[in-house]
Amino acid sequence: MSKVNRRFGVLFPPGNVAMERELPRILPDGVTMHCNRLSRPNPTLTVDSLLAMKASIPRAVRDLMQMEPEVIIYGCTSGSFLGPDGSEEKIASEIEALSGVPAITTAQAVCMALHEMKATTVYMITPYPEALNIEEARFLEERGIRVPSWDAFPCTTSKEIRQLTSDDVAELVLSHQKEIQACDAVFISCTQLVSVDRIDSMEEALRKPVISSNQASLWAALRHMEIDMRDSRCGQLLRTLAFDTP
Repeated sequence: MSKVNRRFGVLFPPGNVAMERELPRILPDGVTMHCNRLSRPNPTLTVDSLLAMKASIPRAVRDLMQMEPEVIIYGCTSGSFLGPDGSEEKIASEIEALSGVPAITTAQAVCMALHEMKATTVYMITPYPEALNIEEARFLEERGIRVPSWDAFPCTTSKEIRQLTSDDVAELVLSHQKEIQACDAVFISCTQLVSVDRIDSMEEALRKPVISSNQASLWAALRHMEIDMRDSRCGQLLRTLAFDTP
């Protein structure tokens, strides 16, 4: 007899190709991820372009709900931390009101994940322009997570981000080992930035938790669904998911 299929949904920017590449390979049998794209006027990494995606939430949710997910992830880090204070919570609330199922933004998932790992000071890696890095550090610090320093590639468009590899990300992370030793964890921001296949090796080298936007988003969805991931090979965070199966 085949296992019952457990499903979660993801909404993400139209140019994002990383979540569909990274996350399904981590999922256990019987759990599937289903996606729908938001809309934005252009792929540039600007506040206006990123916030414009919010207007497409009703359409994207309506279409996604036809596959009946248990939970929905709004899979964009900057698109959920930018805007007035509490924007990440307002986006989740809007999706919940439209869908009738729980919703979590990536910005919420990252904060939840860092708190789960008891990380109050992080070294941040991003692909963003400096203005977005400053906004993200402010966002995290207002939620009790200090960001004393960071590094970025940086990129100006979504296309530039998807040209980066997980090896590029790991190389940048490991080049800052001295600064990282003064922090509780590493945070790799952006759901378009691939890194999950290198998280275990980075953690081994650093002896610190490494949290990425994609890994945190997945963790938040699977935690809601009570999916056991204690044998995962994708970082300490996912291995905190230990549930007894019926």
